[in-house]
Amino acid sequence: MRFVDSHTHIYLRSFQDIETMSAAGIEGVVVCSYFPVKPIGPSTLVDLHRWLTELEPERLKKCGISALVAVGIHPRSIPSTGVREVLDHISSLFDSGKALALGEVGLETASNEEEKVLLRQISLAKTYDLPMIFHTPRQNKAQIFDRLLKLIKGQKVDMTKVIIDHLTADLVARVRELNANAGITVQPGKMTEKDVVSIVASAGVEGVLINSDLSNQPSDPLTLPKVARALSEAGTSKADVEKVTYFNAKKILKF
Repeated sequence: MRFVDSHTHIYLRSFQDIETMSAAGIEGVVVCSYFPVKPIGPSTLVDLHRWLTELEPERLKKCGISALVAVGIHPRSIPSTGVREVLDHISSLFDSGKALALGEVGLETASNEEEKVLLRQISLAKTYDLPMIFHTPRQNKAQIFDRLLKLIKGQKVDMTKVIIDHLTADLVARVRELNANAGITVQPGKMTEKDVVSIVASAGVEGVLINSDLSNQPSDPLTLPKVARALSEAGTSKADVEKVTYFNAKKILKF
């Protein structure tokens, strides 16, 4: 089978992991922007985005994996100064086509600063008519999810271009009711393969994307193949397995 991992920070992983993913049938990955330390100034994120757009696609290409790069200011990566400079750089990457989505952006604590930075980024992505990948936190997820939805809806965003990620099972239906796309992250502390089987059985496969959130934290480069196996063993049709692990991502993110 073929796979697209719709949310990764694969630049924080080894070349051997990329080789493993390629051998297992992973054809494409979405490379989402995230810096694990709060930046002191804008140059940290500017250089991060240069890394993601200039170097990482070539590293992945060596193993036959296509990269779609998403850039943005993660709520845990808002610089102490220079947000405007970072946004200007993001705009230049959208202008050049080096980045084709906004992400990963969203709310962690729903502070005033996070909300202001998020609204500026949503406005920017709307200008370029690009997909948007939104983060939801582990703590107070339901409450912050509600606030995130209110901000997104207030900006009159095309919800078919929205992926709301790291969802719990109870939030998937709410996302789909809005015609947005539901990102399911399978990794320790988030969802399991069995959870995905249950979600697909109850919510269906339309607008559902499975991802690994592969990063420097515990996460598995073989998430997608393992989820596909669990779904198949549970009796999910091959066509439906391919939708949540391959075709939905390709459709929404234009691989």
